[in-house]
Amino acid sequence: MFGAIVLLVLVIWYLRRRDWNKKCAHCNSRSIKFTKGEAGKFFWEYRNKDGSKDKRVKDNYQQAGYTSEYQCKKCGAKTGFSHFVAKKPSRRRKVWKRLLLVEGEGERTGKDWEKTKGVVSINSSSANRKGK
Repeated sequence: MFGAIVLLVLVIWYLRRRDWNKKCAHCNSRSIKFTKGEAGKFFWEYRNKDGSKDKRVKDNYQQAGYTSEYQCKKCGAKTGFSHFVAKKPSRRRKVWKRLLLVEGEGERTGKDWEKTKGVVSINSSSANRKGK
């Protein structure tokens, strides 16, 4: 009985952790292989108008976004992803945008996608003050 509960908890944890939006934009396959990726320009969480660190904030940190490219094992298409901003940007962060870069074989059944609800636009070159 206890083992079944632990297994159920592990399955729920795995399913919640997985990024269901990371799939081929051409054929909707989840069988995709990472080909390349890079972190964007780092910026301060709390910054002055010129983008420099706001030294009045004790717990200030730098962060960046990440973009990655995957190739579909099924149709050969290339899909690009934009990942959420983080202190340690990587391909393992959840994605907020999917874009078909190179068409694959066969009819396209997938689509480009962008998360619109809950996404905050960040202007890394403008001021961001704590408490505002």
